[in-house]
Formats: sequence, structure tokens, C-alpha cells
Amino acid sequence: MAGIARLSYTPWVRFIPVRCLGSLNLIWMADALSKGIDGILLLGCKHGDDYQCHFIKGSELANIRMTKIQETLNRLVLESDRVRLEQVSITDYRRIPEILNGFAERLQELGPNPYKGY
Repeated sequence: MAGIARLSYTPWVRFIPVRCLGSLNLIWMADALSKGIDGILLLGCKHGDDYQCHFIKGSELANIRMTKIQETLNRLVLESDRVRLEQVSITDYRRIPEILNGFAERLQELGPNPYKGY
């Protein structure tokens, strides 16, 4: 929807679609960070009263897994701000540029991933 509305955001973003955040493996994120990716922003379904997940509890599962990412980041000696989970719905498409630009600004403050180039 953000693309259809021609909303602009930082050009440093690369999208990798996954079926559901509940199917996302922590090892994939650890591998990406250990290979020099500066940050990972996960955009998933909102949960709560207006739960919108087609896969029943996918975003709740991703939220639980995000609590475990801190251990992975500590092992890699990286800042916890390099990985963030945001809940959005299809009607929140106007927030997407704000979320992406804010995350990119935070990564710029942190600097490049120390593993970049290895």
C-alpha cells in the first residue's frame, strides 16, 4: 500500500518477504548480523483485540522470539537496537516511511556493523 500511494522512504532499505514472522528463524537473523548486515527491522501483524494474523499466532510467536534475540546480540557483541519488531496493519501504511526512516536514522547513529567486510 505504501508503494501504491508512492510514499517515499530511505533508499537503504531492502525488503525480504517471508510467509509469516512466526516462521522466521533466529539463526537467519544471527547469520545476517554476523555477515555484516547493519540492522533488521521486522514488520508483522498486529496482535491483541484486533488480531490480524492469517497464521493464527505468528506475530505473537515472533514477539516471544524477539525476547531471545538479546542473547544472540550479546554473543555477537552488538547493540540491541540493531533488531526491532514493529506491528503494523494494512491500514497503517502511512506509518511505514516514518518507521523505516526512524530505524535507518538509529542505525546511522550506531554506525556500521563491526562485522561488515569479514
